[in-house]
Amino acid sequence: MKKNYILLLVSVLGTSTMFAQGFGASLDYAMWNGAMIENSETTGSTIISVNYTQNLSKKMDLVGSVGYGIGFGVLPIKTDLNYGITNKLSANLGMGIYMISDDTYKAKATGVGNEAPKFNEFGTNLGLSYQLTSALSLGFNYNMLKNDAEEGSYDFNAMQFGLAYSFSGKSKAKTDKKKVKKKNKVVAPNKVATPNKVATPKKVVTPNKVATPKKVVTPKKVVTPTKKKVVAPNSSKSPQ
Repeated sequence: MKKNYILLLVSVLGTSTMFAQGFGASLDYAMWNGAMIENSETTGSTIISVNYTQNLSKKMDLVGSVGYGIGFGVLPIKTDLNYGITNKLSANLGMGIYMISDDTYKAKATGVGNEAPKFNEFGTNLGLSYQLTSALSLGFNYNMLKNDAEEGSYDFNAMQFGLAYSFSGKSKAKTDKKKVKKKNKVVAPNKVATPNKVATPKKVVTPNKVATPKKVVTPKKVVTPTKKKVVAPNSSKSPQ
């Protein structure tokens, strides 16, 4: 029954991420170790979480998350402070309650005095995250838990790494862009006066059509004089 309520809670919060700003989801893998789970068959958890990010300042965010671990049974409810070191890299420090349902852990847990053993452990965590895109980030966390028992305190910790997705994008990036736009507002240059309309040149008058020269009259054919036939004189009669 308890697991059914947990799954219902995760489903409701997961559905709400589609309609609310600041919500996100993450998928992590945690490797647990410590005296409380020695010889345990399962020491790893695949943790599905939903989270909400509230921007506190230019570089500081408050992040609350609820997760559900498959494998080594754990339900982490955490609150972290996330500080932006650079535009891409940020560090986080937080605390929370880890509700543990693993059978090996329960078998080794003992109560203090007449108290029943407790499975809701207080813990702290610290880590780093790197922004891959405006909405997707890669994270690494180290979780440290304490279990008080009659024989003493058992250290219980886990290294956790995974991917986180923000449905509203990177909140700080959006805030920074808005601030930069307000601070560095570009003043539009004065309107450049358009030059006066250039007068089109007057139409060039084409010269009058040059008259073609008159046809030169060819000289008349020179008449060659006809050669007159010279008549030879009659031969004179010889004297009688």
